[in-house]
Amino acid sequence: MAHFIFDCDGVLVDSEPLSMRVDVQILAENGVVMSEEEAHRRFVGRTFSAMLDEISREFGASFPADASTHKDLRLLKLYETDLRAVDGVESTLEALGPQHFSVASNSPYERVETALRIARLTRFFGNRITTFEHVARGKPEPDVFIEAARRAGFAPEDCIVVEDSVTGVTAAHRAGCHVLGFTGTHPHPEEQAAKLLNAGAASVFRHMAELPRLVSERIL
Repeated sequence: MAHFIFDCDGVLVDSEPLSMRVDVQILAENGVVMSEEEAHRRFVGRTFSAMLDEISREFGASFPADASTHKDLRLLKLYETDLRAVDGVESTLEALGPQHFSVASNSPYERVETALRIARLTRFFGNRITTFEHVARGKPEPDVFIEAARRAGFAPEDCIVVEDSVTGVTAAHRAGCHVLGFTGTHPHPEEQAAKLLNAGAASVFRHMAELPRLVSERIL
């Protein structure tokens, strides 16, 4: 029996547009003008710290030491009013049950926990949340998936990962998991599908309702 590990942002909750909105605001406040589309293309799936490091090198910008804290506060406030679960994800998790699932994310633990609560998905995951804060290296390194599998009592090769970003697919593939790429929240799904397959996804799908069929047919 396989264990399912889901990314959170863009897979369980449609949070990427909210996150990018806050990111570009923080960049602008520190002298770097970037569109939400460009920020999404360049940094989706990566940690906020990794984004700031790259921006600092590229533009010579400096950011306050508490920039991450400010982002979390702004984003959590947006979550309370604007965050929604990905269309069809609740019924899909019910269809895949009755087993429990895990989350492996490059977002902070508190943010993931809050997102699941607001989207009313906590009952599927409980405290089985592993984030970059729990490992030495975040995605695209494999650590977060290896740790999530260990906590669930499974070997990585016995886990099915659902990811929406090249960064996440790369990490899960490196961990030795079976990876399915989800494109349903991406602004350019067909283009993203090719990128996810190239990064190591065994298959891609656009609608959450497709996932139980993919699993039952073992398209891995």
